[in-house]
Amino acid sequence: MSAPGAARGVAEHLTDLLDGLAALAPVDLGLAEAVGRVLAVDVAAAVAVPRFDHAAMDGYAVRAAECAAGEPLPVVAAIGAGAAGPSELESGAAVRIMTGAPVPPGADTVVPFEATVQTTDARVRLPADVRGGAHIRRAGEDVAAGEVVAAAGDILDPRTAGLLAATGTARVTVHPAPRLVVLTTGSELVPAGTDPAHLAPGAIHDSTAVILAAEARALGVEVVHRGPVGDDPEAFLVLLHDAVRSADLVVTTGGVSAGDHDVVKAALAGRAGFWFGQVAVRPGRPQGHGVLHVDGEHGRRAVPVVNLPGTPAASYLTFQAFVRPLLAVLSGAAPEVTTQVPLAAAVRRPPDRTLLLPARYDADGRAVPLPGHVGHSQRLLAEAELVLVVPPGADDLPEGARIGAIEVARASAVHPDGGRGGKRDR
Repeated sequence: MSAPGAARGVAEHLTDLLDGLAALAPVDLGLAEAVGRVLAVDVAAAVAVPRFDHAAMDGYAVRAAECAAGEPLPVVAAIGAGAAGPSELESGAAVRIMTGAPVPPGADTVVPFEATVQTTDARVRLPADVRGGAHIRRAGEDVAAGEVVAAAGDILDPRTAGLLAATGTARVTVHPAPRLVVLTTGSELVPAGTDPAHLAPGAIHDSTAVILAAEARALGVEVVHRGPVGDDPEAFLVLLHDAVRSADLVVTTGGVSAGDHDVVKAALAGRAGFWFGQVAVRPGRPQGHGVLHVDGEHGRRAVPVVNLPGTPAASYLTFQAFVRPLLAVLSGAAPEVTTQVPLAAAVRRPPDRTLLLPARYDADGRAVPLPGHVGHSQRLLAEAELVLVVPPGADDLPEGARIGAIEVARASAVHPDGGRGGKRDR
């Protein structure tokens, strides 16, 4: 633990934030609605896939051994997909069968139409070298009945949802999307889109509200923005206490430093359960957090409150480091949100604090730190594909070194690269 008055390390701060936090209570959702959520229980196949032996091609279901003589076989029935066929294939006969139709008992192969010759007397000539077992998909060869198809802790994706539907599942038990309230503060802030001609001297468009809400929404979180609220502690507390009633997590921005108008710190410092201080991170050194309790329909519950600094770059980058792990836990996932990536260039690191660096991938999948002032440039944020978490140290990290990184949320619009791009090379 850090000494009183000293800056906390990043790991210590995150551990404190996560203390006592648990996944939200599971809910039952339809498959399409549950995509993107974390499964709370295993899901087993109610039926096998395929459920029965069926034809993999249009053709004739026969016994392979009965084709060796090369004599035409009588066609005694026809089976389409979804239809029931004969209870048993007659000896020395063929059944016309369509793709997906159940193979009649006794048949051990399907001969495609294009390999046969239809005669004029309802008989079919088949090749003499028919191979047993061809063009039949066997029951359970894809998924066996009772097999666990998706495990608790998995994030349900569209493809697995389709597989679950095929195995007879319509609804699943998942952890719901966390409800996040972003509450921005600062008398200088005005809503984005305010006519520049009517801006007061010193006014700034509230971009922090947009970037944090958009980031969280792209991560699958339900988000509401409140504010901006001015530098009035009482007005701030009214909004905050209203926000926690419909939130699983509240993030405030601004007002956490040591200035004359730090409204969040003025309103909450000294309250039981709240901490304000310095974290050894750049940008975003001033931080705060605590818990508010609210009565709900299921009893009294604790709502975490995370207090981030107000500059857009600092709030966004520390949102990645400190808020995303909380959202992951509430969602039922593990708090670890970093991945290891190789550096495309050497990185200088400070000796006494963690550095959060916006970066992009190069063509080889290596991380390229973006040039510019990391503490203030919003252009860097707009260009970033990931945030490098550079630990403190005396030596530079060399090219090729592997480092922890947080991939930022990506737009989900239809795009040939899956939304990873979205920006033209400049």
